[in-house]
Amino acid sequence: MQSTNEERNQTTIRRLIEEVINQGRLDLCDQYLAADRIDHETYGLPEGMSNGHDGFKRVLGVFIEAFPDLHLSIKFMISDGERLAVYLKTSGTHLGPFMGAPATGKRFEASGVDIFAFNAEGLVSQHWGAFDTLGVMLQLGLFPGPTAVAA
Repeated sequence: MQSTNEERNQTTIRRLIEEVINQGRLDLCDQYLAADRIDHETYGLPEGMSNGHDGFKRVLGVFIEAFPDLHLSIKFMISDGERLAVYLKTSGTHLGPFMGAPATGKRFEASGVDIFAFNAEGLVSQHWGAFDTLGVMLQLGLFPGPTAVAA
């Protein structure tokens, strides 16, 4: 049986993903994220770049500019009371600059796992994540695939 905090945390993440990320409402992130939120996994970004409200908005803004139709879909969640793990599918179409590359017009779909910790107020205070960045780069044609490497 789930605790009230586990239910609250799951609702927070569902709303963060739907309202902030999928709808591109960066102005709402402070309703779900602690101002001093720490992002432990930054996908190759400089350490601390995505921390707090400003860091989250900066990094998500880059993704929304590159993939205006960015969409995250929760496949399942697992909670241990203090932390919440979320398995996601992410998709988007590359219509803006991304990691120094011009738009390709190609669509991607990739899996990822995000783990969240929450403060006493129920806001996300820490984040860890793993995402199939290589798979995305291959789908966008920004990295040579296995056939190019083998040749």
